[in-house]
Amino acid sequence: MKAIYSLLIAAAPSLAEGAGFSNSVKPAVTDQYGCQVRTRPDHMTFTTFRDSWRSVAADKLYSLRRYQSALETGSCDCSVLQPEWSLIEGDYEILGFADGPSASYDEWSNEFYFPVISGLRDAVKEMCGEGR
Repeated sequence: MKAIYSLLIAAAPSLAEGAGFSNSVKPAVTDQYGCQVRTRPDHMTFTTFRDSWRSVAADKLYSLRRYQSALETGSCDCSVLQPEWSLIEGDYEILGFADGPSASYDEWSNEFYFPVISGLRDAVKEMCGEGR
């Protein structure tokens, strides 16, 4: 009986790993400025192929607004660089990303996102530096 307990105790860590259990804690993901990256909320996360553009639209709108906010306020605080996702909820609805066709995203990204995002990123990088 003692031999069986010894065998079970010795095998327990490998059995736990095989079952997907882990006792390690994953560190929070941080951005290039050392701020904790906020997870996109479930209601703005779409996993089907047909609606995946909505998740991309949310990410791009969020990036645009947070960089604009950092430059407008002149702040590199994490509350500005990684704000709550509620920052974009109104615009997300108004732009039709929540229930409109993907054409609304295509038009917006070509007209308002791509022409300015590189300049915004560069300006924030210059203002805030990297790896604070």
